[in-house]
Amino acid sequence: MIKITKAKVADAQAIRQLETVVWKEEVTNKYDAPIFVRFGWCYVAKSGQKIVAAITSFLANTNEVYVCDWVVAEAYRRKDIGQRLYQTLIKAAGSRDIISLINPKNTASLLAHEKLGFKVVRRVKMAYGLRDGLEAGNRILVRRKHT
Repeated sequence: MIKITKAKVADAQAIRQLETVVWKEEVTNKYDAPIFVRFGWCYVAKSGQKIVAAITSFLANTNEVYVCDWVVAEAYRRKDIGQRLYQTLIKAAGSRDIISLINPKNTASLLAHEKLGFKVVRRVKMAYGLRDGLEAGNRILVRRKHT
């Protein structure tokens, strides 16, 4: 059985490790991971004691919730675990809009976001200002307006 809970600081390195396995490169450094968990809006999906999925986000100064990462271990995909994580975040966000930047090549993520009520806002060139690696290139900004 998969259980969704608010992440604890003790979960930070396991979330980081899951991101590294799934994305095949370091996404969050070891110092930032605990800060995201402690001060952000982060939820994990656990099978027993093992973290198999996570969503990390924070409240921006615009009063929007910005999703940093949404990751599900390959063996646990297409089982609604990622959707349950997002629904937990949506409930926690209350009246706040939720925004995310998505790699336009990640069609599965785009479709999942659309299914969750997100709309494409605009394309963003070189969103993170990087030329190499996972975060390099253009992104699509999506927003889920509070309903």
